[in-house]
Amino acid sequence: MNYADIPMGVRVQISVTNGGDTQAKFISRVMKTGNKSLLVIPFMHKGVRVNFSGTGVQIHMEVPDGEGNNWTFKNCKIDTIKKNGLLYHRIVSPMSEGIENRRGERRTYVWVPAIFTVEGVPDQIFTTLKDVSPSGFAFVLDAKKRLPITTGKNVNCTVNERDGNTVHMTGKVIRRERMDQYVLYGCRSTDKNPEVVEYIERVKKHKQKNENDSSG
Repeated sequence: MNYADIPMGVRVQISVTNGGDTQAKFISRVMKTGNKSLLVIPFMHKGVRVNFSGTGVQIHMEVPDGEGNNWTFKNCKIDTIKKNGLLYHRIVSPMSEGIENRRGERRTYVWVPAIFTVEGVPDQIFTTLKDVSPSGFAFVLDAKKRLPITTGKNVNCTVNERDGNTVHMTGKVIRRERMDQYVLYGCRSTDKNPEVVEYIERVKKHKQKNENDSSG
């Protein structure tokens, strides 16, 4: 989906992160469209209009198309403007074309070291696994490294957990995205793997425990 093709009336979801975990999500509806910005009903929290400024804040917008597919526009900027006597939140995206969410399932942010073998790359790659879901995973590489990793390549990933468990994942690269310091590779799993589902549950329980300990 192109940014300029986002229709009036569509519901959009904004995810606010601190560069890692999602901090908040807001939903609104597009009231006016344009090639460079959207005007939406202001995002509110407990009756107060949200201010999207802050250090390290990253804002991503998710938009559904007519076929039910979701498209993500990353690193948006949001401010408040008044037009014809009404207040709107204005959303500006640096992306003219969104990223289709082809993995479909909720992703769990992990950001852990892992070992990768990639079709066409002779040596193992020691880098970071960014997120994982039952239907795929994503990893990042330093943008300075120039490796022949393109869409369609097969990938094997091995995660050695602190408690001694080893998790194996296999997938195929379906997305390559250049970020500030990294290149991100999104992979779709080549098979259903209960080992990955169990790993995700362990990660969630560990995060929950840490949250409970910090709040206690």
